[in-house]
Amino acid sequence: MRMHRYPFLVLCSLLVGSALFTPESGAQKGQPPAGPQAPNLAMPMPLGMQRGSSFELVLTGANLAEPVALMTSIPGLKATFPEDNNNGKDAAKLRVLLEAPKDAPLGTHTLRLVTARGMSNLRLFCLDDLPQTNQDAASKVKSTPQALTVPGVVAGRIDAEGSNFYKINVQAGQRLSFDVLGRRLGSPIDPLLSITDLKNQREVAYSNDAPGQQTDARLTHTFKEAGEYLIEIRDVMHRGGADYVYRLRVGDFPCATTPVPMAAKRGSKVNVAFAGPAVEGVAPVEVNVPSDPAINTVWVAPKGASGLHGWPVALVVSDYDEVVEQEPNNDPAKATPVPVPGGVTGRFEQKSDVDYFKLPLKKGRWLIEAQTLELYSPTEVYMALKDGKGADVAKLDPKAAPRLDYTAKDDGDHTLAVEHLHYWGGPGETYRITVTPYEPTIEVTLGSERFDLPQGSAALVPIQAITAKDYKGPVELSVVGHPGVTGTKTISSEAKGQNNQPAALMLISAAPDVPMGGYPIRVQAKAMINGKPVVAFAHAKPTLSQSLGGLPFPPRQLIEQQVVAITEKPPFTLTAKFDLPETLKGGNAVLTISAARAEGFDGEIALAPIGLPANVTTAVKSIPKGSNEFKAELKVAAGAAYGDFPISFNGKAKHGNKDFSVIAAPVSLVVALPFDLKVEPSPLKIDVGEKAKVKVVAVRKGGYNGPIAVEVKGLPANVTAAKGNIDMDKNEVELEISAAANAAAGEKADVNVVGTAPAAANQQNTSPNFTIAVNKK
Repeated sequence: MRMHRYPFLVLCSLLVGSALFTPESGAQKGQPPAGPQAPNLAMPMPLGMQRGSSFELVLTGANLAEPVALMTSIPGLKATFPEDNNNGKDAAKLRVLLEAPKDAPLGTHTLRLVTARGMSNLRLFCLDDLPQTNQDAASKVKSTPQALTVPGVVAGRIDAEGSNFYKINVQAGQRLSFDVLGRRLGSPIDPLLSITDLKNQREVAYSNDAPGQQTDARLTHTFKEAGEYLIEIRDVMHRGGADYVYRLRVGDFPCATTPVPMAAKRGSKVNVAFAGPAVEGVAPVEVNVPSDPAINTVWVAPKGASGLHGWPVALVVSDYDEVVEQEPNNDPAKATPVPVPGGVTGRFEQKSDVDYFKLPLKKGRWLIEAQTLELYSPTEVYMALKDGKGADVAKLDPKAAPRLDYTAKDDGDHTLAVEHLHYWGGPGETYRITVTPYEPTIEVTLGSERFDLPQGSAALVPIQAITAKDYKGPVELSVVGHPGVTGTKTISSEAKGQNNQPAALMLISAAPDVPMGGYPIRVQAKAMINGKPVVAFAHAKPTLSQSLGGLPFPPRQLIEQQVVAITEKPPFTLTAKFDLPETLKGGNAVLTISAARAEGFDGEIALAPIGLPANVTTAVKSIPKGSNEFKAELKVAAGAAYGDFPISFNGKAKHGNKDFSVIAAPVSLVVALPFDLKVEPSPLKIDVGEKAKVKVVAVRKGGYNGPIAVEVKGLPANVTAAKGNIDMDKNEVELEISAAANAAAGEKADVNVVGTAPAAANQQNTSPNFTIAVNKK
């Protein structure tokens, strides 16, 4: 029996719920950490508007005062902050007048507020071509359902233990689609949709967890009889609250799940058709695929015979040739040819369908991967690869990721068999297969997707993790985007964070003349691997998903995007410097934190550490009023780990009735052993029956000046050495080595010296190996 490859998605369905062509309590409690002064947007209501219209959106939340801009992905959107009634001075409420162009792209867009103090959390915002209305109080009572105009969209919110009720009038034979956008917009709602005939109180249609909609409800229904029908929307577990918002689209529009093909080559022109439960008669859309390497997705909206658009679907922008399966291909002799490297889109239109593809593989290692859920298709696939003789050479583990890692011994055609993991089929069961040469890769995960950066100052980007396949070496990170925002960092591909701390911190800076506002940026990672440059862009998918209430698959164009708010120039800057380059376990590391003050600012600067590793503490307080520095002491416990830990300090101060926050450039806290040892000469040559001397040299660290006991280890048989001591405040000692008369001639290359520091809790370190060569006279 084949098991679900993604059991957590099955569990979620049980428990809860760019370019573009024509969890409990939601994201608030789950928001990634941000600057304490950064604005925080509560769930907006409504979460969208009709294009070509204008309306006043009321934002609520915290730290909303001093607005600078509304940052959005809607091209040409005009957003202004009315100046009446002290708008812009209330930290909890802000009115924004929005005007959307008629030709603005349909679909899901981003919305953030930028203030003089920082960048808000992300909210998704819809732009629709259907007329919009808001839920009214009558909709909360079944006996007084709110009347809807069809076609149209209603923006609503669910209360705990409650439902929303709407009514529509339909004609006999009329076909309508009902699409609830909630979970896909970052709302925690798992919507259930039901439609009841008011004449006889019989349910005629129902949806919960529509395929490919991330637990949102969606259906298309043809009404047999004319009359009034009741629409009920509720959370499947009867939850509700301020974050449980949704948009119900009603009209005779198509319901597509994915495009066909699901990917198109960068810079090409392609006719895009659609897959899904209600796309009959929908004409293909011609798409000019962008050549811009920063664009990874094009959203394409299907248009029905009624002239209404269904919600857009994601077309992947690929660097490879892409084809579509050619039916019939359910026999190896009729396998669809696939360009290699390249991609192919297929569909299981019937249950137990098996699709075959011909892959002309060259000798070498290949990755054959299936993409479905991450491209918003509900399909799970199983794959098996056969060589030119029909023998099985690779099969997918049903419990593993849908990927075959195969090494071809010779050039030749191979046949790939693809079938549904659960033998299902239907109009929306699409998949994409890619066939690419195996290459080493690098992946960089950031700790946040938004940063606040003062004019002429700096901020820290947490590099949460770095993952490299078949590569060990340096990775160069750099910020790309606005020319006034810069930052670079070189880290090891093996860098690891400890105790939930980042693997590294990258300092980014803003030029003093960058205007306040919001700017998109990306963090680029580069490495030279096997003589070839490998480039990837960092992502913050964990925090992006968290900011959208745990949405498993956020809009894919956002995954590698970050944003920065350029905030008001602070009246001071900070630097930190350790007195010594290293410190020891059980010791103290002293550093000086200095402030460069602007003229007219002499206030107290409160200090707080950032990124202290485990078992390191400090009582750092503040730089006093009128002073320019503070001596801080870090206590490094005996249980601290050895290593190089980037740490920083945040300084906060008030000036001109405003709060300012500044980050110091990171400095390295190096927790080291008390000394390093080296041995001279190497190799040491000694004759049988004779004596020789080696010099052991200590390089002291962390201020350690105590004695060091040294002992030679790993000596050849019948070769002995005296123990010795490097005295306090001294750096070397000579040890005598004797070769007995019965010592065997030869070389031993793994001899070393172990040193012990009795005045530093007997910490030990070992010299590099050296060679002793025993010679016959």
